[in-house]
Amino acid sequence: MLDSFFGLPAHPLIVHAAVVLLPLAAIGIIVVAVMPKARRHYAPLVFGFALAATVAVGLAGSSGEALQKHVQRTELVRHHTQQAETVLPWSIAILALSAVLVLVDRFPDRIPKFNARQVNVALAVLTIVAAIGGTWAVTAVGHSGAKASWSATIGN
Repeated sequence: MLDSFFGLPAHPLIVHAAVVLLPLAAIGIIVVAVMPKARRHYAPLVFGFALAATVAVGLAGSSGEALQKHVQRTELVRHHTQQAETVLPWSIAILALSAVLVLVDRFPDRIPKFNARQVNVALAVLTIVAAIGGTWAVTAVGHSGAKASWSATIGN
Protein backbone atom coordinates (compact mmCIF):
# COMPACT_ATOMS: atom_id res chain seq x y z
CA MET A 1 0.00 0.00 0.00
CA LEU A 2 1.36 3.40 -0.95
CA ASP A 3 1.38 5.52 2.20
CA SER A 4 3.64 8.43 1.38
CA PHE A 5 5.67 9.88 -1.42
CA PHE A 6 8.81 11.83 -0.49
CA GLY A 7 7.41 12.33 2.99
CA LEU A 8 4.04 13.64 1.79
CA PRO A 9 0.77 11.71 2.02
CA ALA A 10 0.41 9.88 -1.30
CA HIS A 11 -3.38 10.13 -1.49
CA PRO A 12 -3.71 13.82 -2.47
CA LEU A 13 -1.02 13.34 -5.10
CA ILE A 14 -2.49 10.18 -6.64
CA VAL A 15 -6.05 11.49 -6.57
CA HIS A 16 -5.16 14.18 -9.08
CA ALA A 17 -4.20 11.54 -11.64
CA ALA A 18 -7.60 9.86 -11.24
CA VAL A 19 -9.44 13.18 -11.38
CA VAL A 20 -7.75 14.06 -14.67
CA LEU A 21 -7.50 10.66 -16.38
CA LEU A 22 -11.01 9.33 -15.76
CA PRO A 23 -12.83 12.31 -17.35
CA LEU A 24 -10.33 12.26 -20.25
CA ALA A 25 -11.04 8.57 -20.79
CA ALA A 26 -14.78 9.32 -20.55
CA ILE A 27 -14.58 12.00 -23.22
CA GLY A 28 -12.44 9.78 -25.43
CA ILE A 29 -14.70 6.78 -25.11
CA ILE A 30 -17.75 8.82 -26.07
CA VAL A 31 -15.94 10.07 -29.18
CA VAL A 32 -14.90 6.60 -30.34
CA ALA A 33 -18.32 5.15 -29.51
CA VAL A 34 -20.36 7.71 -31.44
CA MET A 35 -17.86 8.09 -34.29
CA PRO A 36 -17.01 4.58 -35.52
CA LYS A 37 -14.57 5.99 -38.09
CA ALA A 38 -12.43 7.32 -35.23
CA ARG A 39 -12.08 3.89 -33.60
CA ARG A 40 -9.22 2.54 -35.69
CA HIS A 41 -6.89 5.34 -34.66
CA TYR A 42 -8.19 6.45 -31.28
CA ALA A 43 -9.81 3.44 -29.54
CA PRO A 44 -6.43 1.98 -28.47
CA LEU A 45 -5.40 5.39 -27.11
CA VAL A 46 -8.67 5.68 -25.20
CA PHE A 47 -8.12 2.17 -23.83
CA GLY A 48 -4.70 3.31 -22.59
CA PHE A 49 -6.26 6.31 -20.83
CA ALA A 50 -8.98 4.11 -19.34
CA LEU A 51 -6.38 1.62 -18.10
CA ALA A 52 -4.27 4.39 -16.56
CA ALA A 53 -7.39 5.92 -15.00
CA THR A 54 -8.45 2.59 -13.50
CA VAL A 55 -4.98 2.06 -12.04
CA ALA A 56 -5.01 5.62 -10.65
CA VAL A 57 -8.47 5.10 -9.13
CA GLY A 58 -7.32 1.86 -7.51
CA LEU A 59 -4.17 3.49 -6.15
CA ALA A 60 -6.20 6.45 -4.90
CA GLY A 61 -8.46 4.06 -3.01
CA SER A 62 -5.52 2.20 -1.47
CA SER A 63 -3.69 5.36 -0.51
CA GLY A 64 -6.93 6.81 0.89
CA GLU A 65 -7.33 3.78 3.13
CA ALA A 66 -3.77 4.30 4.36
CA LEU A 67 -4.38 8.01 4.97
CA GLN A 68 -7.63 7.27 6.78
CA LYS A 69 -5.63 5.87 9.71
CA HIS A 70 -3.99 9.27 10.22
CA VAL A 71 -6.95 11.65 9.99
CA GLN A 72 -9.80 12.42 12.32
CA ARG A 73 -12.94 10.43 11.39
CA THR A 74 -15.39 13.30 10.92
CA GLU A 75 -18.75 12.98 9.23
CA LEU A 76 -17.26 14.62 6.12
CA VAL A 77 -14.46 12.03 6.00
CA ARG A 78 -16.96 9.19 6.42
CA HIS A 79 -19.09 10.60 3.62
CA HIS A 80 -16.03 10.90 1.37
CA THR A 81 -14.90 7.32 2.00
CA GLN A 82 -18.40 5.98 1.31
CA GLN A 83 -18.65 7.94 -1.92
CA ALA A 84 -15.16 6.85 -2.99
CA GLU A 85 -16.34 3.26 -3.26
CA THR A 86 -18.49 4.22 -6.26
CA VAL A 87 -15.64 5.36 -8.52
CA LEU A 88 -13.83 2.07 -9.22
CA PRO A 89 -16.88 0.26 -10.67
CA TRP A 90 -17.49 3.13 -13.09
CA SER A 91 -13.82 3.19 -14.03
CA ILE A 92 -13.86 -0.57 -14.67
CA ALA A 93 -16.98 -0.13 -16.83
CA ILE A 94 -15.22 2.51 -18.92
CA LEU A 95 -12.16 0.26 -19.22
CA ALA A 96 -14.25 -2.75 -20.27
CA LEU A 97 -16.24 -0.75 -22.82
CA SER A 98 -13.08 0.77 -24.26
CA ALA A 99 -11.70 -2.77 -24.68
CA VAL A 100 -14.92 -3.81 -26.42
CA LEU A 101 -14.65 -0.83 -28.76
CA VAL A 102 -11.10 -1.84 -29.70
CA LEU A 103 -12.16 -5.45 -30.29
CA VAL A 104 -15.32 -4.58 -32.26
CA ASP A 105 -13.25 -2.45 -34.59
CA ARG A 106 -10.51 -5.06 -34.99
CA PHE A 107 -12.81 -8.07 -35.44
CA PRO A 108 -16.11 -6.85 -36.93
CA ASP A 109 -16.82 -10.20 -38.56
CA ARG A 110 -16.92 -11.90 -35.13
CA ILE A 111 -20.36 -10.40 -34.40
CA PRO A 112 -22.54 -12.21 -36.96
CA LYS A 113 -25.87 -12.05 -35.12
CA PHE A 114 -26.09 -8.27 -35.00
CA ASN A 115 -25.68 -5.67 -37.64
CA ALA A 116 -23.08 -2.94 -37.23
CA ARG A 117 -25.67 -0.23 -36.60
CA GLN A 118 -27.24 -2.12 -33.68
CA VAL A 119 -23.83 -2.75 -32.14
CA ASN A 120 -22.79 0.88 -32.58
CA VAL A 121 -25.99 2.22 -31.02
CA ALA A 122 -25.79 -0.18 -28.06
CA LEU A 123 -22.14 0.64 -27.46
CA ALA A 124 -22.81 4.37 -27.73
CA VAL A 125 -25.63 4.23 -25.16
CA LEU A 126 -23.65 2.08 -22.71
CA THR A 127 -20.58 4.24 -23.17
CA ILE A 128 -22.42 7.51 -22.57
CA VAL A 129 -23.98 6.12 -19.39
CA ALA A 130 -20.61 4.85 -18.12
CA ALA A 131 -18.81 8.08 -19.05
CA ILE A 132 -21.38 10.27 -17.31
CA GLY A 133 -21.47 7.98 -14.28
CA GLY A 134 -17.69 7.84 -13.97
CA THR A 135 -17.23 11.57 -14.42
CA TRP A 136 -19.99 12.35 -11.94
CA ALA A 137 -18.60 9.87 -9.38
CA VAL A 138 -15.01 11.10 -9.53
CA THR A 139 -16.17 14.73 -9.39
CA ALA A 140 -18.46 14.12 -6.41
CA VAL A 141 -15.77 12.19 -4.54
CA GLY A 142 -13.19 14.86 -5.31
CA HIS A 143 -15.52 17.55 -4.04
CA SER A 144 -16.32 15.67 -0.85
CA GLY A 145 -12.62 14.99 -0.27
CA ALA A 146 -11.74 18.64 -0.72
CA LYS A 147 -14.57 19.60 1.58
CA ALA A 148 -13.38 17.10 4.21
CA SER A 149 -9.80 18.36 3.90
CA TRP A 150 -10.45 22.06 3.93
CA SER A 151 -13.56 22.46 6.10
CA ALA A 152 -11.61 22.90 9.36
CA THR A 153 -9.15 25.26 7.69
CA ILE A 154 -11.68 27.64 6.16
CA GLY A 155 -14.39 27.18 8.80
CA ASN A 156 -17.15 25.52 6.75
